[in-house]
Amino acid sequence: MDETANRTNLKILGNSTSAGGCFLDVKVTGECTFNGDVDCRKLTLMGETKVNGSLVMENMKLTGECSVKGGIEGESLRGQGEIRAESVHVDGIKFTGNLSVAGNCDAEEMQISGAVQVYGLLSAETLEISLYGPSRAAEVGGGSVKIKRSLGGALIRPGNPGHLSFAAGLIEGDQVELQGTAAETVRGGKVVIGTGCEIGTVEYRDSLDIHQNAIVRNQVKV
Repeated sequence: MDETANRTNLKILGNSTSAGGCFLDVKVTGECTFNGDVDCRKLTLMGETKVNGSLVMENMKLTGECSVKGGIEGESLRGQGEIRAESVHVDGIKFTGNLSVAGNCDAEEMQISGAVQVYGLLSAETLEISLYGPSRAAEVGGGSVKIKRSLGGALIRPGNPGHLSFAAGLIEGDQVELQGTAAETVRGGKVVIGTGCEIGTVEYRDSLDIHQNAIVRNQVKV
């Protein structure tokens, strides 16, 4: 029996609450609180949504705020605004705004313009962050890791680029390219330490390029 036979679409307009459950397409325009787990194919959120449980979806598009008490799992997450969750495990993330994750956040491809707070491991095969605000992760891992200051962010806060900073204990990747980053340890094959960085130790296999405005206390070829 096809599992989709038991699923229905859910459309919410205005201010509402829902028990949660399994759905095909969920569309929220306004404010909604789900008092349980949500499992759906397609999720379109415009406004403010709270999930008092976990969220499993295939495709999610957000314009606004989404707060999930548990984890978010899915294939694709797109949009702009603010996301707060316990953990995030999504194949592809392309997001503009603020992402706050209490545990680990991982994806195959992750492209974020904004501010990121990940209190566990932030990992992706391809990770690209354009900083618009102070950001942090306990650890960062990936194939290609690129953290840069956004030009737009620099225009928003002229004369105070210190706010466009990323802090981490460890950053590790095959290719690592950093700007405006403070880290205890950076490990990689090809490593580029750009402007505004302050790094304790860089361990590199192939090449290391350090900008004249960057501080690297120790460099070790492994």
